[in-house]
Amino acid sequence: MRKLGIVGGGFVGLNVAVLAALRGFEVTVVDTKREVVEAINGDRVHVRDKFVEENWQRAKGKIRATTDYAELSGVSRVVVAVNTPAKVQGRELVKMLENDEGSIDDYLNFKPLEEAGRKLGEVLRGGLVSSEVTIYPLGTVQRLVAPFVSVAGAGAAEKVSFVHSPERINPEDPVWNVVNINRVVGAMDEESLKEGVKFYREELGVPVAKVTGMREAELSKLMENAQRFLNITFISAVRAAVALTDMDFYEALEASSTKPFGFLPYRPGYVGGPCLAKDTLMLYLWMRESNVNNKISRLLRQAIIANEQYLIFLSLRIAEAARKRGAKKLLINGLGYKPGSRNFVAEDVNPPWRLKRELEELGFEVKAYDPHMPERSDFRSEEEARGWADLTVGWGREGDLRLERI
Repeated sequence: MRKLGIVGGGFVGLNVAVLAALRGFEVTVVDTKREVVEAINGDRVHVRDKFVEENWQRAKGKIRATTDYAELSGVSRVVVAVNTPAKVQGRELVKMLENDEGSIDDYLNFKPLEEAGRKLGEVLRGGLVSSEVTIYPLGTVQRLVAPFVSVAGAGAAEKVSFVHSPERINPEDPVWNVVNINRVVGAMDEESLKEGVKFYREELGVPVAKVTGMREAELSKLMENAQRFLNITFISAVRAAVALTDMDFYEALEASSTKPFGFLPYRPGYVGGPCLAKDTLMLYLWMRESNVNNKISRLLRQAIIANEQYLIFLSLRIAEAARKRGAKKLLINGLGYKPGSRNFVAEDVNPPWRLKRELEELGFEVKAYDPHMPERSDFRSEEEARGWADLTVGWGREGDLRLERI
């Protein structure tokens, strides 16, 4: 039986675990959170994703979870899928960026990745380690490999192949999933690259796009998400400008979308979620710390600032509509991190939750409802929620105002 270890039992880690189990691996998931371990071992799918949910019953018999890294000592393959969360958000982030304060470690938390390196160095003496963690160029070596080597020693580390293959999962996508999305794979050396390609292409059965080194793989992920972030921020900036006129922005957007080439119909909105804003920030900070201080790097910084300001724009638009109706009690109907999503993710990167805070600061009483998130909802049913509210803001759900079109 082939054995795979996965560090991190969250969204990315569990997707890989299910895929590997379906491909015949015996999977051991290590997670520092006991509630995650208990959920996996207790047969409760804590990750809301189509691929995981549809395949859990077939895969669960080959997946077990633990908090003990020592249980990875006999595995030949390890995937590291921990988070590198942002430390600052909102007004604090804007202030730091405007003043150009702090190092990359003041903005982003790399300790989970560094801890994974240290712990793996204590138990592994061979095999393949693949990082699926979003990181800046050279970050995998500095944050994962270096702690591993310092613990394991040079001799032991030389027997381990290291690759970087940034995750590309689109949560709840009915078409694209961990099975059919191309995986970029870059490595420290040629032998590691061969092992990495073999693992992903032959053993997991997924399409692979090879790149020369880990830096190229790391950079590819940042460019993917920063490009999307910049385009959404651009559209949002135009939307905010049009709000000062009597033009119909969405009619113009639909007209632009009729062009059969060269135009992508991005929609305006505050960019939350776990990836786009953070990855754009990481790209900017890496460029800044690499002494790349030019108009392009500053464009990234301004886009991040503009995104935070767009959240304020949205709150003011809602407040204006509420005051015109004499509404004091506002309902946010829908709490996914993107419209219609069943995933909340985290408070600091959840657009409707962030908007709820902004509206409360403007003096409104704001409550929330989402049938998929009873633990976050203030009501037991939508009927009860809408009966309480003077004005309902829909987010992927019905409302007097639709947040997606404000």
